Amino acid sequence: MKKQMIWNQLNKKDAEIIFSEWNEDRPLPSHEPSDGELRELLINDFQSVLDDLGLEEEDVSSKQNYRVDLEFGLKLYERLFSFQSFSIRTASDNDFWRYLSVSVIPDIVFLRWGLNESRYWKEPRRIWLRTIFWYIHLSWQGSLEETRRILYDNSTDDIVQLVERIGSNGYREKFSRALMKYYGSYDKENKSRGQSVFRKVMKLNTAKVETIEPELYAEGEEIYVRELFEYFEQE
Repeated sequence: MKKQMIWNQLNKKDAEIIFSEWNEDRPLPSHEPSDGELRELLINDFQSVLDDLGLEEEDVSSKQNYRVDLEFGLKLYERLFSFQSFSIRTASDNDFWRYLSVSVIPDIVFLRWGLNESRYWKEPRRIWLRTIFWYIHLSWQGSLEETRRILYDNSTDDIVQLVERIGSNGYREKFSRALMKYYGSYDKENKSRGQSVFRKVMKLNTAKVETIEPELYAEGEEIYVRELFEYFEQE
């Protein structure tokens, strides 16, 4: 049976105050006592990622950045949804992500990003934990294994392009998953040869959705996605 959890929050003003009190050293957690178990679980999840990748803590900011983001994103996604009370509504609350980043596991965020305020609290789209969670959610293919498979050869820039390009009506979940599935069919050599293709596709889609809703595309959403990529394959 899934556990219940009350999800605490931290507003932008209070997050800034806490952040301003940190020095150059690795920040310490300041969570509510009730969140001690959550912190321990996430610390263990992160350590298992480092062990699997053969990394030491000092390597996190300089080696295999994308693999760390992907693997911890998968762990974070699985862990949060292991709680019965967690929902996409919770995941849409920026104050929840600020609390998790600043109060629960700031030392993990520090290993990846140092004291970059945007990655903890300042810019919601760039809060690291929020970003890697939504990267997994928007790419979800029904299981951790299949989601990992389609995302394995991507890059940190692909995360940025998918997660930070939120439309005026929010994320298009079904479209995003079809998009990432198609992009996952590109082999590694093609991706490295044309690193900007995903960025170009996302820009083209941003322009198209002003007049076309992918979900209502006459030939279907998967054809819409394929045509986005084929537009640049003809260049």
